[in-house]
Amino acid sequence: MSDSIQIQVADSHLYPGCAVSIPHLPESAREAIAVVEFADGSGANATCHRRALDELELAVDRYATQKRHPVDSKHWLLFAVDATHNSWRVKRRLP
Repeated sequence: MSDSIQIQVADSHLYPGCAVSIPHLPESAREAIAVVEFADGSGANATCHRRALDELELAVDRYATQKRHPVDSKHWLLFAVDATHNSWRVKRRLP
């Protein structure tokens, strides 16, 4: 795995349709460690794996929101919404 990447989420948790920003996703990286920053200021560690050029699997570790609501670890499928691969959306939850 390479250096960690920063992922910003537009809400306090992930769900289908949620906007995600990944400013510096290396094109060549197949798998990377990530730090996820949520809009409420909470954060979580994660691992991302590129399935295809426009698809990314994101496995987010358990974390707590700023209001101390626990969120279990979950696995998500994201898709790119722009050609620069900076803007993504959550497509669905993976098993």
